[in-house]
Amino acid sequence: MEVVLIIIFCFILPMCMLIKPAYKSIKNKENVKDFFKSSKIEIILVFILILGSFARLYGIGNMPNALNVDEASSGFDAFSLMKYGIDRNGNQFPVVLYAWGSGQSVLYSLITIPFIILGGLTEFTMRAPMAIIGIVSLYVMYYLLKNIFNDKKIALLGTFIFAICPWHIMKSRWGMECNLFPDLVLIAVLLLILGLKEKKKIWQVLSFVILGISAYSYATSYLFLPVFVCTTLVYLIIKKEISIKRAILYLGIVFIISIPLIVYLAVNSFGLEQFSILGITIPKLAANRYEEISTIFSGNIGNIFVNAVDNLLATVRIFILQYDELDWNALNGYGLVYLISLPFFVIGIRETLKKYNKNIFNQIMNIWMISSIVLAAFCKININHINIIVIPYVYYIVLGIYAVINKYELLLPWIISAYALSFIFFGYKYKNQDFNEYFTFTSGIEEVAEYCKNSDAENIYCAYSFKEPFIYFMFYEEYDTNEYLQTVEYFKENGIFDNVKSFGKYNFYLPKDVKEKSIIILPTGSETNYNYKSKITINQFDIYEF
Repeated sequence: MEVVLIIIFCFILPMCMLIKPAYKSIKNKENVKDFFKSSKIEIILVFILILGSFARLYGIGNMPNALNVDEASSGFDAFSLMKYGIDRNGNQFPVVLYAWGSGQSVLYSLITIPFIILGGLTEFTMRAPMAIIGIVSLYVMYYLLKNIFNDKKIALLGTFIFAICPWHIMKSRWGMECNLFPDLVLIAVLLLILGLKEKKKIWQVLSFVILGISAYSYATSYLFLPVFVCTTLVYLIIKKEISIKRAILYLGIVFIISIPLIVYLAVNSFGLEQFSILGITIPKLAANRYEEISTIFSGNIGNIFVNAVDNLLATVRIFILQYDELDWNALNGYGLVYLISLPFFVIGIRETLKKYNKNIFNQIMNIWMISSIVLAAFCKININHINIIVIPYVYYIVLGIYAVINKYELLLPWIISAYALSFIFFGYKYKNQDFNEYFTFTSGIEEVAEYCKNSDAENIYCAYSFKEPFIYFMFYEEYDTNEYLQTVEYFKENGIFDNVKSFGKYNFYLPKDVKEKSIIILPTGSETNYNYKSKITINQFDIYEF
């Protein structure tokens, strides 16, 4: 499956960019030399797309080399929805996954289902949809810049910077549901600009359909989308690009698609009971996910101004350092778009406010940035939570680089070389990064789960030495959700966070007395006083049999 996807997305799809130039060349009876001369930008673009596609798709099953706990959660719920029509909490097709009790956005799990059908539940099938969406975004970025500025050169430059962007590469290589949100908004903005530019209302409609759907990708959309959609529509009305009637239609599209989420927010904000309608569940969570990530919902109304200032200062810090001390979001020393980009970002802001201030499509990107800043003011800051801000951040960097090389053309090869060299060093560090060092990532469980599944042990005990071990066993065994629901026990019933104590033959604590036909799983090198029959080591775990 991986080889097929690589052939399609890393070779065939990029080569499609040459179809139109090749057809034009044949029609004009150009020779090969003339074709290369007239299609230079498209040929360079193909190589950039191949590079960017490989960087996002190749080896995603084992790089990152450990599975994130939220990936395992989202992946198992996708499997459960596919096979049983319920998430692991027993909710039938919920608008938000119950997950740990605090919720998890459902959209990424839904788009993962076809991959699980084809390839089973694995790291690769869990990550492949995000990688493919990341690849598609490269094409979207090219056409977005091309249509904003009517300039293939800035589009080519922007695609190159985006293709080697550390943040976008890293977020495209693991199945974290929140990372779907920025790419969906990017696609929607391109469709909106195309629809406005070519006066095609169907593309405008599709743009707002995608914006509505994006609400199901991450909880920060609950703040971002109202600001972005309303501000954009008001701006377009003022510029006479759309009528008030059409703006109301577009707002209505987003509202109608978001109704299940609006009801979900009401249920969880006002303590209402969970219910199902038309086979869809509006879940009642133990804790509200949107309260976890946003200070505006946290109830600290008296401190809302102080919180907003602190959040904005933290956002500025991320703009400058491009780092939030979480190495799975950005590697220290490389940042979101490499540390050499900060001067270009500042220049790009100047360009967008002066040189391009009358460009309507450029102003939509400015509205995107402003809406992201509004979100950041009320958000607990890390790169994941404010990931929607990174694409306009990249956009300004591209404008800054373009302004510099237009003024000082001799700097072009030096700037490109600096970014290319940074990309090579980043790729080396990322490839050798051991994600198993981070508590939220764990590797080595697949073989352990396989061993336990094939053993005749009646009781399996696993120490809570890594985050939420139960979900990894469920993930790798493709465990029966109905059996899980019948047997699951928690350390604390009705707790805010679901820490599973046991299900089936699996127990996530160490017993005082061990019965025969039992297995105990401990981190390698752990001291134990148990009188065991045999011991084997699998990856970083010692397995004791009794």
